[in-house]
Amino acid sequence: MTDKELVTTTISRYMDLLRIECAANRDAVIETQKRELRAALESMGVSVEDLRVSQ
Repeated sequence: MTDKELVTTTISRYMDLLRIECAANRDAVIETQKRELRAALESMGVSVEDLRVSQ
């Protein structure tokens, strides 16, 4: 990944967080972003089934 691609990706992630922060229905925004990211990862051959966060 080039420096420019890294900056673009980081800005995109930051904007996603701002959208969640400002959303009237945060859960809906989070679910939409999860669906979009899952589709992107799966299109690149990455399985999201094993990606979990421990609580």
